[in-house]
Amino acid sequence: MTWSIQERKELTERYVKGEAAPEEQALYEERLLSDDSLLELYMETLGRQEGLPDLPDPASFADQVMHHDKIKPYPRRAAAYAPDRPKRWYEKAIVHYAIAASVTLLFLFTGAFDRLQTVSPEHEAPLSQSPSYSDQLVEKTSGWIDNLISK
Repeated sequence: MTWSIQERKELTERYVKGEAAPEEQALYEERLLSDDSLLELYMETLGRQEGLPDLPDPASFADQVMHHDKIKPYPRRAAAYAPDRPKRWYEKAIVHYAIAASVTLLFLFTGAFDRLQTVSPEHEAPLSQSPSYSDQLVEKTSGWIDNLISK
């Protein structure tokens, strides 16, 4: 169901004043979450509305709300960002260095770094005769696993 511009304005006025039917309110709120132009119209209508109370001290009001007894921070979030909590195992630098060293060793043993060397065109093998890197990696890996199994 699409609303015309006039219908959108009228429904927004009724919604802001609290005069919309419950079904209209539910539909309007659902659309308000997904339609940016409707949200903009709502904010404009709300700004033009007469009789809305002004906050004398918005900062004080925000502090009162945040320090209310029923409002508590999410405990896992607060603990996760606490500066005094110990680091988890995956947050430590030594773990990152170990992973980088393992990948480097893997590349060394598979010969991946040898492929990075520049070779002159007269010494380069034709593409049709050289197996692909993935084939070479599979061969080396299967040979390594066969050696492990045979021992």
